[in-house]
Amino acid sequence: MRWAGWLIVCTLVALAASGLRAESPGPGIPASLPSPAAAPPRDPPPAGAAGGDGNLPPEARELALAAVPALNPAVILAAQPAAWPSACLGLPSPGAACAQAVVAGWVVTLAGPDGRTAVVHVGAGTARIAESP
Repeated sequence: MRWAGWLIVCTLVALAASGLRAESPGPGIPASLPSPAAAPPRDPPPAGAAGGDGNLPPEARELALAAVPALNPAVILAAQPAAWPSACLGLPSPGAACAQAVVAGWVVTLAGPDGRTAVVHVGAGTARIAESP
């Protein structure tokens, strides 16, 4: 029974220590994500035009475009590869538990025909919205 008490104490100390290191956004998140508020307004590329999607796989492209239906028809402005520190793709929900594993994925910036933009994190067969219109 004594080991259970130590386990609880060690867990609490580890949780407190991890909260002190929350200054870094994580290893898979680029230092500066594109921000619609910081960027000057610009006209989005016409629908179907090639964007800066690099080597974005087709399945990642589909997930990103489906994640923000408010922008349809959307185009991809940029896509950067990323390695997320957990299954939450760098975007944990409050109170949610995330599997701790390195997840390969993408940071995808989308633009709608009306000029609104969104940033989507894609990886492990899922997409999560980081910034939306």
